[in-house]
Amino acid sequence: MTLLDALATQGSLTKPANMMGAVTISLILYVVSTIIYRLWFHPLAKVPGPKYMALWDVPSQWRSFITMDMVRHATVLHRQYGPLVRIGPDRLAIEGSVSWPEVYGVRSSRADNEYSKVPGLAFPNDHMALLGAGRDDHRRQRRQMGHAFSSSALHEQEAIITRYVDKFMDAITARARAGEALNLVDWLNFTTFDIIGDLAFADTFRSLDGDTTFVKNIFRGVVGGAYRRFWVQFPMLKNFRLGRVKGQARMAMGAEPKDGRRDFATYMLRKGKDGESVLSDAEVQALSSVLVIAGSETTATALSGFTFFIGTHAEKRRVLEEEIRNSFADEAEITMTSTGHLEYLNAVIEEMLRLYPRRRRSRHELVFQHATNRNPDSFADPDSFEPERWLGPNHARYNPRYAGDKREVVKPFSTGPRDCIGKNLAYAEMRVIICRLLYRFEIELLPGQERWMDDQKAAFVWVKGPLVVRLKPHVGAVLD
Repeated sequence: MTLLDALATQGSLTKPANMMGAVTISLILYVVSTIIYRLWFHPLAKVPGPKYMALWDVPSQWRSFITMDMVRHATVLHRQYGPLVRIGPDRLAIEGSVSWPEVYGVRSSRADNEYSKVPGLAFPNDHMALLGAGRDDHRRQRRQMGHAFSSSALHEQEAIITRYVDKFMDAITARARAGEALNLVDWLNFTTFDIIGDLAFADTFRSLDGDTTFVKNIFRGVVGGAYRRFWVQFPMLKNFRLGRVKGQARMAMGAEPKDGRRDFATYMLRKGKDGESVLSDAEVQALSSVLVIAGSETTATALSGFTFFIGTHAEKRRVLEEEIRNSFADEAEITMTSTGHLEYLNAVIEEMLRLYPRRRRSRHELVFQHATNRNPDSFADPDSFEPERWLGPNHARYNPRYAGDKREVVKPFSTGPRDCIGKNLAYAEMRVIICRLLYRFEIELLPGQERWMDDQKAAFVWVKGPLVVRLKPHVGAVLD
């Protein structure tokens, strides 16, 4: 008979004070044994990292979803501990040079060999869309959606994109003529949201027409969603609706929108060979939620980052302006195709994406692109904006200092079977908008915004403050 059995037999444990003592002792023993196990006997015990993070998930998740500074803190941790850092009892931060091929790369055909996303990470029911879908569902959805992002579809969509870029240019031109300063972050978001609304649902959000409610609600939802994800993970501590609404309205039109053109929903609603629905109504609505953010905010964020970098690097801006203005005799010549060959423009975009990336996450590990892309073992001058590192030896601005850079670790759109399906569309939008901005305007970043990027928090997306610029028409630009 154990001591506890004996005490129980004598009735000692029935007294409230003794019961509380037994519970306290049990709790102390549990905590101590857990600490001992996690620090010395856990399978990840030998992985380097802060001991307090190895003991409890709360510190890393608090930084990820409450203070929203884990992206930058991971950079510090990687530089201190190396490419593999333990940031929770069962959680790792893995530097991209290791993680991209080992975690995200194409593996065997076995379902349990694919590292899927965390269900519910982006929004409730995201497991029904590309972001959190299981392996088989993801492949089925990706096959169905792939046609919407093909080269031929992109060419077909160019007129729609151009229409909204024209509206954007008209709006900011009017303000430039009036000598107004403007927050370019807002205007870029209005533009990319209206584009994705028309491309996905044959219906714009009308942000460029003054209805900014949808855009503002999305960003409130992003921050609120970060807090939600924290409390969901710790029940003891315990807008993406817009996309679903748009999706429902679009589904009511049928496979072909009223004007007969094909949008993303056309492909989502397309029947299989036997006339059956390939995607369920719930999947179409979930995919619609994904498209709203993935096809708009990320591109607007990248363009905002571009504006910040050229606004703080005058020499790089002048080189890019010269390349653009020497390449086109008229702004009308700027297209998705014609901008593709501009080497310095492409180098600027890649360098911007290196320094200002999105973060990625799979089930039990975290890849912090911010840390990977600024690793001094991979890049010379890792924290400096140097588009020259992306140029080939035949370019006039090639710099051999960057010849040894491991550019292959930069994966702004992820890699493997779950890379971003819309990356070609994003690149095309960025090239056209950048070229039209710099062809028409001199962009001046107003003083006092030098820490615009450093002060941002990282939720599901970067939480950006205003980026205020003044636009001066470029000499020779035709504004009408």
